Amino acid sequence: MKKNLIFLAFTILWPIEIYCQNINDVSDRHGVIFHPVNDSTIVYNTKKGEKYEIRLKQISFVDGENALVDYLKKKYYKPRPSDDDYAYRVFFFILFDSKLQIKEVRDFVLPLNQYTESKKKRVKLYTKGLKKTKNRWKKKSNQKWYVYSFSFVTD
Repeated sequence: MKKNLIFLAFTILWPIEIYCQNINDVSDRHGVIFHPVNDSTIVYNTKKGEKYEIRLKQISFVDGENALVDYLKKKYYKPRPSDDDYAYRVFFFILFDSKLQIKEVRDFVLPLNQYTESKKKRVKLYTKGLKKTKNRWKKKSNQKWYVYSFSFVTD
């Protein structure tokens, strides 16, 4: 019986493991955002198709990620009665140059099948807010490019 359970667990879980190992690229409407090289490095693809190899976790928001999310929610979005009444997760990828100037902001929303016009407008406001965070970032090392990524669930 024990051998049967082990065999059954293996046959069910093994295909899931193989499938999950193949999900490496993260994409938005412009194409692949990044491809992991290893645990600490990615190849970031810009909207224009340029590729940069970047070490992760080398930049942070001065007051922390929670402060960044609070800033976006409080300053750049005011719920209206016509808005969707359920939450969704939004992901952001911000590309910085060596002087910590924001070069681009990319986003996507999950689940994709529920990405309505109301949500697109809200994400556009969040993106506008992110672009106005100049001088609120700190770097941990010197490199040519930095990427900051985060996600949060909307209200």
